[in-house]
Amino acid sequence: MIEGVNMSIGILATQTGNGHISVMNSLKCEFEKQGYNEIECFPTFYEDLMVSNKILSNFYNFLMVNSIPLCEKYCEFTYLTRPDLSPDFYEGVRDNIIKFIKIHNFDTIISVSHTINHCIVRILKELKLENKIKFYIVITDPYEPITEGFAVEGATKYYCANEVVKGVLLKSNIEEDKIRVCGYPINNKFNNIRKSKMEIIKELNFNYDKKIVLINSGSQGIFYYYDFLKLITKELPDLQVIFISGKNSILYQQCSRFVNKFNLKNRVKIFDFVENLQEYIFASDIVITKAGANSFYEVLNMYKPIIIDAVNGFLFQEKGVKKFIDKYKIGEILENTQHIIQTITDMFEEKRYTQYVENIQKLNIKNGCKNIVSDICKNINDTHF
Repeated sequence: MIEGVNMSIGILATQTGNGHISVMNSLKCEFEKQGYNEIECFPTFYEDLMVSNKILSNFYNFLMVNSIPLCEKYCEFTYLTRPDLSPDFYEGVRDNIIKFIKIHNFDTIISVSHTINHCIVRILKELKLENKIKFYIVITDPYEPITEGFAVEGATKYYCANEVVKGVLLKSNIEEDKIRVCGYPINNKFNNIRKSKMEIIKELNFNYDKKIVLINSGSQGIFYYYDFLKLITKELPDLQVIFISGKNSILYQQCSRFVNKFNLKNRVKIFDFVENLQEYIFASDIVITKAGANSFYEVLNMYKPIIIDAVNGFLFQEKGVKKFIDKYKIGEILENTQHIIQTITDMFEEKRYTQYVENIQKLNIKNGCKNIVSDICKNINDTHF
């Protein structure tokens, strides 16, 4: 950071799921680590623009828990915000975005969301601020296709996880010199575990010599993951289970009652939304999770074989995970709940398990936070020379 230069940075997110907010927080921590403290985060930026956005965001989160197929239809609906299909979204948010820009007077704006980007680019041009305010888009989708709204022309730069997403941006006429492949931005705590595996297992009151499966039902808590828990505890009695129910209190209570009823406390631990997920991934041998980018990369970052839930299909922006799994052989796709026992049993076969871990290591997963923030800071510094 240049001494004497006081830059103000705003990071814009949305509450659809928890992935965007997670990336926002990870970037903020990295900025502060690199000496930039004038960082302001807006986790509900999209929702605050219009009352209808808040309603749709809540509806999206409801559908994620209750119906992936319907949530997929909602994702298709986001195409209606495209400027070539409907001007309604722009007209609805224009005044509030202008007010936001004038009130905060940021030098740098970073978006980790998608729907808002076209409007921001357009408004910066209308206000003749495109050269004064740097606008960066961090693409939080690591597969192809990506969500509509990330690949919009006119941003200062675009940061993506891999060459696959770079290819999508290029096909959308984004200039190559504006694209940076940096790796997926993961919270730094997933790279710095302060406890040993032995310590974590001891805290869980588990047996160190027995295998552990982590069932991560996501930030919103998917109800049918309860079926995973019932099958695993019944059919694989030597397996220990960590179950994360997220913010779904009903799911948490349901799972807790099940554990108490069948006296499973010695090998099953139920948690709601946790801040130390990294410890439970680290202690586990296999992780069962949905295809969300954050969950996916957090697991691979710790070299854990992964079972991706596809029981009810995938969201639009998650479909590419199947191709990724098939290509790199770092886990399995679960398309039927009744197949979960055989899938876990097969994956724990010694040679097969070892191959999964070796294949993950070959991916050479990098945390993109440092690369993204360093590049943005370099642009900030260069501007002031």
